[in-house]
Amino acid sequence: MRSIIFSPITYISTCMVLLTGCSKLLEVEPPINTITTEELFVTNKQAEWALAGVYSKMINGGELTTTALRQIGNNYFAAGLSTILGSLSADDLFMLGSTNSVTDLFASQNKLTLSNSSKVDAIWKSAYRAIYDANAVMEGIAASTSSSLSDSVRKQLTAEALVLRAFSFFYLVNFYGDIPLTLSSEFQQTATLPRSPVAKVYDQIKSDLLKAKAVLTADFAIGNNERVRVNKWFAEALLARVYLYTGAYQSAITSASEVINHTGLFAAETDISKVFLANSKEAIFQLKPTSDEPNILNQTPESRQLYNVPPATGTYFPSYGITPELLGAFEANDKRKSLWMVPVPGGFVPAKYKNGAPAQYYTVMRMAELHLIRAEATMLLTPAAKTTAIDDLNILRRRAGVPELDDQLSAGQVIEAIAQERRTELFTEWGHRWFDLKRTGKAEEVLSAISHKQPWLGNYQLLYPIPVGEIGNNPGIIQNPEYNNR
Repeated sequence: MRSIIFSPITYISTCMVLLTGCSKLLEVEPPINTITTEELFVTNKQAEWALAGVYSKMINGGELTTTALRQIGNNYFAAGLSTILGSLSADDLFMLGSTNSVTDLFASQNKLTLSNSSKVDAIWKSAYRAIYDANAVMEGIAASTSSSLSDSVRKQLTAEALVLRAFSFFYLVNFYGDIPLTLSSEFQQTATLPRSPVAKVYDQIKSDLLKAKAVLTADFAIGNNERVRVNKWFAEALLARVYLYTGAYQSAITSASEVINHTGLFAAETDISKVFLANSKEAIFQLKPTSDEPNILNQTPESRQLYNVPPATGTYFPSYGITPELLGAFEANDKRKSLWMVPVPGGFVPAKYKNGAPAQYYTVMRMAELHLIRAEATMLLTPAAKTTAIDDLNILRRRAGVPELDDQLSAGQVIEAIAQERRTELFTEWGHRWFDLKRTGKAEEVLSAISHKQPWLGNYQLLYPIPVGEIGNNPGIIQNPEYNNR
């Protein structure tokens, strides 16, 4: 894994180049004369600046050139790439424009090979880059003997880094399956790591989140009262998702309810036009676009990549369209269809994120998903408690303007309704549909029936190929099945 090795100096240097982005995230001055590792974690402000670099690179990408920054959604897992590739691999998006990459084409057809998957490689590399960043921050804090770095700040920043690491591992394990469990930034400890089983990766994710949850604050003061730094509630919400994915249904219900019941901070917005606004009450954690590059203008990655209407022209240049299958999934008068997508020549494009005012931040996790997690876990654990699950679904259906579900539905019908609600609520968000089809065993049945994905070559496509360069650098990594033959 030599291609994703970074030193702590790299992180702070990157953030210092992207000074505007980091200063918008944290109200602290950049460290002065920070040229050695030992000097990076001397004061509270310097340590906070190092962590700000991790957040900034997740939303802005790690590149420092304006040319690269214009396309950050194409090369960073947390800046639109997980949404785009996951939606193409599932049945949310298809190629609408002529500027798509080769990877886009073959991902949409579920026919990736080792030679056409460069954007898939970028998910792996950028997620591991975030993990190395987080590890380096934790190691730098632990190694610091400075009395000017307070114990409370040490604990807070270490806990935030643990959550960001867990979040990155979650996407890696769901895109690739077994992965190297990289818990250090030291090359000697990571260069020959083999792939760890999915269950072990999830155990590490849970451990990181539980450890962090015990330390993190329960409000948003650390982020200047914006929802742009992780706190206790994001750790709890991500735990709820992980518990659902791993079959720990009672724990999923408990964690989801912990967040849902904290009504002083959170609620599903009743007006869906407000869901993705900056600091929406629905948001549990958001990434804040922070670039002042003229062609970006603080837009979210997805508004540039999916909505794609430059403010100066007002003209659409869409690359991706909503599939006919997704369009047909909405009930009549569903506001999510009328407000979260717009018609363009040749079809519709996602419009959850739009250019211009009011300001939007990139929503990583939101309350609607917590209601869906609790509903699904309830049905899988105790089908007789279907009215509780229906209540969660109806919160979302009421605001969408579609009829509420009846308590007389059978347990099987409620489970189908949950899957349907996840589809229409979470479409083109963070690969949800792709992960849902895989974890519920529905992927082959659903995807093999879509015309542009035929012929279905096999379920090996449900895991992405690991970058060839990573396997070349690390003999302990074995490629996912069948890709070596393609």
